[in-house]
Amino acid sequence: MDSGANLQDAKTLMAAKAMLTKAGQGFATAIEEAQSDAERFGMWLNSEGPAHWERQRRLRTEKLNMDRSALVRKEMQMTADGRPPSTVDERKTVQRSEESVRRAEHCLQQLRKWAIEYQRVLAQFRAGFSPLSTYVDQTVPAAVASLNRMAQAIDAYLSTAPMKVDSTLSISDDVSQKGTSATNSNTPMRRSGSDSGSEASTNE
Repeated sequence: MDSGANLQDAKTLMAAKAMLTKAGQGFATAIEEAQSDAERFGMWLNSEGPAHWERQRRLRTEKLNMDRSALVRKEMQMTADGRPPSTVDERKTVQRSEESVRRAEHCLQQLRKWAIEYQRVLAQFRAGFSPLSTYVDQTVPAAVASLNRMAQAIDAYLSTAPMKVDSTLSISDDVSQKGTSATNSNTPMRRSGSDSGSEASTNE
């Protein structure tokens, strides 16, 4: 049984190289985008988010102070009959403003808390991507280089390999020669004794 390799060209290796290179580029792009998004969210947690809610707390506190001042002014007023006016609406407004300030303070505290926690999560995220980054940065280029060397070796072999012998033609010629020999060997030979006997019978 023939166990030799039938090397025709390096097209298959080059196709594998192209597919591997494309996959490596896709992985690299995905890693870069994921890391960029993670870093961007971390920046928001540490800077933009707290700055936003710090500003909201200040604005809402200013509104609360204005609403409280309006309530005090309303309480100091008197109606035409000498009674204090109703301050139900003003008190509800103050309560809503107080709740709004508390929400802003809560969001600010939560952002500061999650900013610390996110650093731990981000470190785990980076560690999880480390094997894939190693694959993209080291394994894929090494595999591509190996395929290049294999393709070059095949091209070098094919450029120096001897031409193939047409074994079909040789076998056909051999069969033809054997067939001719067999035909010649099967042709009957005339015996001289038989010929003499026939001639004697004829003469009689």
